[in-house]
Amino acid sequence: MPNDDFIDLLKLLVRQPSVVGAEHSFFRVLQRELEERGAKVTWYEGLLVAQGSEPFSTMFSAHIDRHGLVCTGSNEFQYAAFVSANRTDLLNNSVSEELMSKVTERFNHEEVYAYEP
Repeated sequence: MPNDDFIDLLKLLVRQPSVVGAEHSFFRVLQRELEERGAKVTWYEGLLVAQGSEPFSTMFSAHIDRHGLVCTGSNEFQYAAFVSANRTDLLNNSVSEELMSKVTERFNHEEVYAYEP
């Protein structure tokens, strides 16, 4: 069973904003928590690497961004991944309005959290 300190750390991390394309604030919080625990933290483009005193004893790899909507104007919201990727897919094809509509339907009946990167 995880101890209370570990659960408290997870609660802190889960509450931090980490929207696609704007993960920097989450990385700062994670860096602080890791450094307080003695890890050496290095930043790369979109990647945070932490090493402890026994770097080969345990290794983790995690994906931290959340897929949500971002406000791009008055009463205008867009899927964050499309905004950060200039509204194109991996093949650089434009994202259709139909696809964007389908994606945003997945957020029906979900709570909305304000976040400004």
